[in-house]
Amino acid sequence: MSQYQLPPLKDDKVFEAFVCDLFNAIENTNSYQNTDFQTYGVPGQNQSGIDLLSSKTKTVIQCKVKDLRKQDEVIRTSLIKDFNSDLQKAYQLNIDFDRFILASTFRDDAPIQKHAAQVKDEIKAKANLYYWGWDTLSKHAEQYDSILIKYFPKFRPKPIKTPKVKMELPTGALGTDLAKKNYISYLIKRYGEWKQIELNNSAEKFNWASFNKHIMNRYKAAGINYIPIVHFEDLATYLQGRIDKTTFGKTRRAANNSNYAKFNGDLNPIVNDENSRDLK
Repeated sequence: MSQYQLPPLKDDKVFEAFVCDLFNAIENTNSYQNTDFQTYGVPGQNQSGIDLLSSKTKTVIQCKVKDLRKQDEVIRTSLIKDFNSDLQKAYQLNIDFDRFILASTFRDDAPIQKHAAQVKDEIKAKANLYYWGWDTLSKHAEQYDSILIKYFPKFRPKPIKTPKVKMELPTGALGTDLAKKNYISYLIKRYGEWKQIELNNSAEKFNWASFNKHIMNRYKAAGINYIPIVHFEDLATYLQGRIDKTTFGKTRRAANNSNYAKFNGDLNPIVNDENSRDLK
């Protein structure tokens, strides 16, 4: 089953180049010999029924772009006529070939494939005769990223994302104790929000990044999770002091209100904040 629905190519020379590149890719697999498919002739020259030729695998390929807006029977009749005419011309060149392939932008078609088999029997051809429709061509094209990128850039395979390796926290880091880590985060958030109340008077913004960096530098840590847990009480006391010194904190203390919940090991410190509804 096709992974993509590749649109048939419409330009004769682009289609010819596509088939050439595709067969080079196919023949370079372990299933075939190495070959060197090359375009036979140049535009304007009589190619005598040969668009592509591989002397190494003795393969002749004729490429046909068809107007797919026409009825199937019209296209089928035209391709059968092309098959007969181009095969005859290929034989007239006296080229030694073991395979003759008619490649087309028209879909795979049983009557055309049956016709190829009948012709082989009728003329007792030693060469094998094939019809490759767009279904077959696109199925093979999907196997090669280089083909997709060159001829169907919109279908370029997405690079596989390398999963991020989650770094294990060192033993004794604050992040290993979720309750203590959450409490510190709660205090940092409380301080930042209350400090912002002061800064609103001067239309300034609290610099969260700068403050977090200050905390990390204070304890020489790469992040809050990496602060040694032995500094928990010291850090909590430091943050509580910063909160108490804010204008809002001073006002609340003067009114005998608490500014923060005490740590009791809960994962959600705000639950224990009796005055959480009126703290902001």
